[in-house]
Amino acid sequence: MFGPDGKMYFGQGTATNSGVVGLDNDWFKKYPFFHDYPGGNIYVKGQNFITENVQTKAPNDYAYTGAFSPFGVPNIANEFKKGIVRASGSILSANPDGSNLELVAWGLRNPFRLKFDRFNRLFSTNHGADVRGSRPIDNSPDEFQLIMPGAWYGWPDYTGGMPITLPMFKAEGRPQPEFLLAKHPMKPPKPFTLFTPHAAIMGFDFNYNRDFGPYGDVFIAEYGSEAPETTGGKPLPRVGHRVSRINMKTGTVDTFAINKSGFAASYTGGGGFERPIDVVFDKAGAMYVLDFAINPEGEPDEFAPNTGVIWKITRL
Repeated sequence: MFGPDGKMYFGQGTATNSGVVGLDNDWFKKYPFFHDYPGGNIYVKGQNFITENVQTKAPNDYAYTGAFSPFGVPNIANEFKKGIVRASGSILSANPDGSNLELVAWGLRNPFRLKFDRFNRLFSTNHGADVRGSRPIDNSPDEFQLIMPGAWYGWPDYTGGMPITLPMFKAEGRPQPEFLLAKHPMKPPKPFTLFTPHAAIMGFDFNYNRDFGPYGDVFIAEYGSEAPETTGGKPLPRVGHRVSRINMKTGTVDTFAINKSGFAASYTGGGGFERPIDVVFDKAGAMYVLDFAINPEGEPDEFAPNTGVIWKITRL
């Protein structure tokens, strides 16, 4: 996406769910030295997480992994981690030819879609953490964020603008999450608005056609959960699989378009939305919703061919 300054802006997600490489990151077997990198200089508290050491064949062998470290590399108390421009969970900008790469903001788990409004304000969707890995986080909401240059948005120690040390973020049968950072870069900005955990908010657009609806409000696609992989084994929650509207004056969220069942079309065998992933308005004010393809059961990363749809929504 290109901004009003002519630069391109893009986001990149984190390598891990919540700052620690664990057995949920199967890529570490192929890339054993890969891990998350902060966008600013930080010190970690030194908490380490114990898992089976799948890198060896020795019985009863365990790996100790710290924050912002490769798998099997522990932290020490107050260990220094150097910040980099190409930080995990960040928004970056560059000239159209790729030169002058700059860090705009960091501390975002997965900034999926970026867009400037008519006032040249930058907004981003951001996905909450999952109930998986060495440091699972429960009830982590999705965020719609107003992006402030230079800001840290809280990952991996805050979600939804709240510290992960609150009891509501404790996964069932797992320890209460603790802070990984010894000192936080700043108090993270409060999200513009929050969405239900696992809604998976994706692409969005601003409505500037008064005949369609409230001027300037955001219409946003909710892809839906990938339960049980992301919910700690719990069944599919009744979230997502819809288009919602954000009132940009109040920050409130309302459902705009949804299947009568509230679930994906394939879940009930009926028609309608499956996996809405983007919303765009044309110059005439019509809304287009890109609806992703159907997932074969139990295969969240595979999609059935010829099942994607583009919906057109107009006001009668």
